[in-house]
Parts: sequence; structure tokens; C-alpha cells
Amino acid sequence: MRKLLFLLLALLLATAGLFAKESIKFDRARYGVSAGDSVTIKYSLPSEGKVALRCSDGWSARVIPNGGLGGSIVLTAPDPAPKPDIMVDVIYPGGEEQFINLDILVKDPYTAATRPRVDLLPFGGLDPVNTTQEDYQKVADAGFTMITLEGGEKLDMNGDGVRDGEDMLPTIRFKLDLIKKAGLKYSLHHPQHAEVIDFLKDDPDLMMIHIFDEPGLQLIPMLRQRRDWIKSIAPNVPVHINLHPHASIRALGTDYYTDYVRKMVEGTKMDIVSYDHYPVLIDGSVMNEWYRCLEANYQVGKENNIPVWLFVASCGMDYERPARQLPTMENLRLQVYTDLAYGAPVVQYFVYRSYSPLCVAPITHDGKYTYLYDLVKDFNAEVHRRGFVFAGGTVPKVRFTHLTPYYCLPLISDDMPAEIPFVDTDKTALVSFVENGDNRYLVLVNSSCTEKFTAEVEFASMVYTIDRDGLFTEHQPGREKFVVDKGDILVIKYR
Repeated sequence: MRKLLFLLLALLLATAGLFAKESIKFDRARYGVSAGDSVTIKYSLPSEGKVALRCSDGWSARVIPNGGLGGSIVLTAPDPAPKPDIMVDVIYPGGEEQFINLDILVKDPYTAATRPRVDLLPFGGLDPVNTTQEDYQKVADAGFTMITLEGGEKLDMNGDGVRDGEDMLPTIRFKLDLIKKAGLKYSLHHPQHAEVIDFLKDDPDLMMIHIFDEPGLQLIPMLRQRRDWIKSIAPNVPVHINLHPHASIRALGTDYYTDYVRKMVEGTKMDIVSYDHYPVLIDGSVMNEWYRCLEANYQVGKENNIPVWLFVASCGMDYERPARQLPTMENLRLQVYTDLAYGAPVVQYFVYRSYSPLCVAPITHDGKYTYLYDLVKDFNAEVHRRGFVFAGGTVPKVRFTHLTPYYCLPLISDDMPAEIPFVDTDKTALVSFVENGDNRYLVLVNSSCTEKFTAEVEFASMVYTIDRDGLFTEHQPGREKFVVDKGDILVIKYR
């Protein structure tokens, strides 16, 4: 019996020794590679053997032995670059094999040729009559991707009165030609005629049809009827109704703002949740009510599986709302990056062309370009340099650090991914968890446009941060501190 026990013990020890055989070693724990680029990975073997590779679709790799117990693997990423599955197969004499999965982090998933951009819409568009090709080109040059096409106006391009949709089609064709030449997509606003909707309904550049601004609950039957009429002609075009922010809700028919949004969405069957709110006050402080609106619309959008298009104040409204601040680089950053962090696929700028001689906007009421045009152009260029983080992505959750705004949820440790187990800030920051295909980003938004904040972040594995210029910086495991500028964001790519 004792001999049998010794034999069993010897067998177990031998088996354990087999499984404990030293494996192939690499020169680092994790590797990063960008779309269209290659990375060289050095390896060493514990004994003589042959290395082979298995790559997921689109990726390519080759092995370069050095004649001894080592060599290199050259891995090349496709463009765009999906998450790779790279398996290293080591074959030893006698047929024994070991399989090791290479830990590859896609650094930049795109090259300039494939990089997507976020959609930016100057709400309200251009002069309905006196508009040239140059005007539309300046919209595109300012970084906007969309423009408004009025479908209900009673003027054709010569300023003559029109009676029906057939009369309007020459005007629509004329403006559409200018829009297409500038490389813009467009939204159709207030269409009055079935002929106009029918003419445009199959155009892939038509992003939505807007039918009403800031309705109360009593208008639901009329809006549902209008929405159904549009859908009967253009069933595949999203219908857009812009809602109120949190204001005098009882005057709108309910005591609760979320209830107002939910009833409007479910009652009208709109395809896009949208509301406008301009939160930055004259002293640079931010209305807490803004986050209440963001949370309500974000929640209802998720419940109904429809996108939320959000707004930014790109003009001065001080003559009618004297408490509001004129646009600055800091408050544009705060508003737009917050909108994107809440998952908005489109940010609507109110306004591009002034709606009044007293309103300061990128374009004045009489068609002159102001300093705000240059400001917005510079800012939009910044947004597009790292807009690929957000474009086409989703945001399953949003949290806050430090002093959490009312109605919002605080960040807790259970929220954090394994790659980033700890985040803390000395001032309030919005924390957005962005999922974009195979890529995962953690985005911290400075909730102040008057003060910087410091973030302490722990990395459990190699990650990248992405700056305003779209440049990537590698970070190895450990804790680091980052200073985030006024209204700006800290973007961390961890998968």
C-alpha cells in the first residue's frame, strides 16, 4: 500500500513538473499598435523550439528567429484596426505545444483616411434666401458636418411667393446642390409639403426631419399626427422634436421633468430625444439644473433606445438672458465635451447665424462673420482631433467624483474596469464610460470652466491618454496625477 502511495505521489509530482515547464517570455507584458502600423515583439524560449502564430482577420504577423533561443515577432494592424486575437504556438521537440495569447492594445484604431468625426450641426442654418456656395463652404470649413435645410419657407431662391410643394422643389434642388458641393449632411426643418419630403426621403445625407420646438404636453396629439404623416411618406427618416429644459414644468402639464420628457417621447414616438439648455452664467458658474436635464433625457433615451442630441450655446444671449456668458473656449469645451460624454451622437450649436440684430453669433443677422466664427472653428478642429473616441460609440453609464450634482450618481469602486481600479479628483468631474466597437475609454470632464482640477488615476496595465491634438501617450502600471484644464477632458484608452 505504501509503495502504491509513493508511486501516485511520484506521478503527481512529475505531472506538476510538466505543467510547470517554463514558457516563452516576451520583452514586455503588453504591446500597443496603431491602425496600419507594425510593432516588433522580442521573445525568448526556455529550450529549443519553433514559434508559430495565429492571427484574427485583417491582422498579419511574421516570426523572425535569431538562430538561438529567441527572435522577434512583427505584428501589423489593418486599417481600421479591430481588437486582435493573436495566439502564439510554441512547438517543442517531441510534439509538446504551448499556447500563449499576446496582450495587444489597439493604440489608435484609425488612420487619417478612416477616422470618423462627430456630427456638429449649426441649428437654424443660414439666411433662408441670400445664401451662396461660399457660405456653405464656410460652414464646412468651420468643422460642422451638417446644416439646416428649410423645407417650409414660402420663398423660392428669387424671393417670389410659392403656393405648393412643386413650386418649392427648384429652391430645394438649388440649396441641396450647394450643400452637397460643400460635403455637408443636412437636416430638413418644418416641411409643409409631401412633395418635398418625398423628394428627399431616400437621400443618405438627410439626417433628420425637425417638426417642432419646445412643445408642452397638450400638443402631443398634434405632434403625433404630424409625425405619423411624415413617416407615411419617409418611414426611414428620423423625426426630431426639440423639448424644453427643466423650467416651469407644471405649466407644461406635469410636476416632474423626467415625466415630461418620457410622456413627450412615448406620446409622439419621436426618433430623437433633444432639448436645449444654456447653463453657463455670466460669472462662469454652471447651473446645477443642467445636469438634471442631462440625466432625465439620457435616462429616457436609454429606456426607448433612441439617441439624445444635445445643444451648446454658440452665441451671446445677454440682451434677453443677461445672466448668460458669451461663448469662450472654456465654456464651449465644458458644454460640448459634457454632451459627448453623455453619449450625444450630434451636438447642435445655437446659433450659427444670429436670429436678431441684438444677438452676437458667428454670423450676424446681416451676414457678416464675427470673432465667434473663428473661435468656433478653432474649437471644432480640436473636437475632431479626438472625436473618434465618441463617434459611433455608446455610453452605458455616467458617474461623478467629488461633489456629485443633484440627481446624478457618484463614482464607486464597483464602477471601475479592471485596467483602471482607482480614480479620484480634487474637484467635481464627470466620468463617462465610452464603448466604441472593441475600444473602451474612460473620459473625465472638468465640470468647471473657471478652475482646473487634479485627477489621481491608478493603472493596472498599460494604457494610453489622448490629448487635444489627438496624440497618444503611453502609461505603464502605477499611479499618476493629471491636471485637467478648465472645461477640458482627460481621455484614457484602456482596451
